[in-house]
Amino acid sequence: MRKLYALLVLIAFFAISCSSGKEAKKEESIYTPKKVNVKISMVTKKKIADMDTFSGTVFSDTTTFLMPKVVGYVEKIYVQEGETFKKGDLLIKLKSKELEDKKRFAFASVKEADNGLKQAELGIEMAKRQYEQAKAGFELAEKTYKRFQNLLKNESVSQQEFDEVEAKYKMAKASLELAEKNLNLAKEKYEQVKIKREQALAALSEVNTYLSYTEIKAPFDGIVLEKKTDIGNLAAPGAPLLKIGSKKTVVYAFVNEGVLNKIKVGDNVNVFIPAINKGYGAKVLEISPDVDPATRNFKIKLTGCDACVPGMYAKVQVKGDMDDVIVVPENAVVKRGQLEIVFVDKNGKAELRIVKTGRKFEDGIEILSGLKPGERIVIENADKLNAGDILEG
Repeated sequence: MRKLYALLVLIAFFAISCSSGKEAKKEESIYTPKKVNVKISMVTKKKIADMDTFSGTVFSDTTTFLMPKVVGYVEKIYVQEGETFKKGDLLIKLKSKELEDKKRFAFASVKEADNGLKQAELGIEMAKRQYEQAKAGFELAEKTYKRFQNLLKNESVSQQEFDEVEAKYKMAKASLELAEKNLNLAKEKYEQVKIKREQALAALSEVNTYLSYTEIKAPFDGIVLEKKTDIGNLAAPGAPLLKIGSKKTVVYAFVNEGVLNKIKVGDNVNVFIPAINKGYGAKVLEISPDVDPATRNFKIKLTGCDACVPGMYAKVQVKGDMDDVIVVPENAVVKRGQLEIVFVDKNGKAELRIVKTGRKFEDGIEILSGLKPGERIVIENADKLNAGDILEG
């Protein structure tokens, strides 16, 4: 590869030389080297960790499918794919005529039971009054009866008079027993109606619970990943309506087995998200122990970022082996057309040198070919130079 690049550079150099060959004498007579204040630096090699780059994808840390608990038709959808929501937000509304009919029936049953309960309460009050009246009549008849028993013994009253009092006593006793029985019956009826009302209320509560299931609400703060239904569609338990995810994101990437001994859980790696032009340091959360036998890759899980959106492409960089490379300041490299050049200090004059660049780092850019350690290059005002200019500074 380096030989091919050198050949291309040589061809480009000859092409430049040939195109300007006919006017070389003219240029020599026109261009006069100028003095330029520059800053010079020595070319050295430095150890740089080689970066292995792998593809990854942003995912929600938690994903789930929202499925209905009841059968109904989709009446309203309040969110779209990619839209965020808060916990408790209403996302989808279903319509169920069957449940609405059940609610009307249950409500009518409660109303009927309420009316029955009022009637039963009135029945108890009436039975109580009749019981109190019968009790008072019985107590009076009982006293009279006992008094006449003594009078009869003393022969102060006739047998006929006693028989009349005894008959009234027995009648009063029977009336009390009947009144007591009627009161007990009224109480039993009240309890029966009360139970019926409780059952009606329970049925109403149950149908209200099922009706609440027609409102599909967000279980957590998140984002809509996929909409799986439309308005008017039949919804049933087990059939997903929405796929949602949490706002907290993670990145999954597949790396080759050669990286396995270079990273561990808790390590930091570099992640770059091209869609938002953002890079960040991610922590390794999990390393899958299962290696794909076909690709020899294994999956790693990394922390996401606040600006990351599920589905975004991610570039994951893992530090590899240390390399000795030439790195020069970016200001030292000048673009002239399609060529990248560096000016070398040759006895105080600028010598144009075509180079091939590689990776960019915080402190400069890698030079793959065109320079060697020990050479002195211009690192300031290089863009103001031409070959042959006099270097000062």
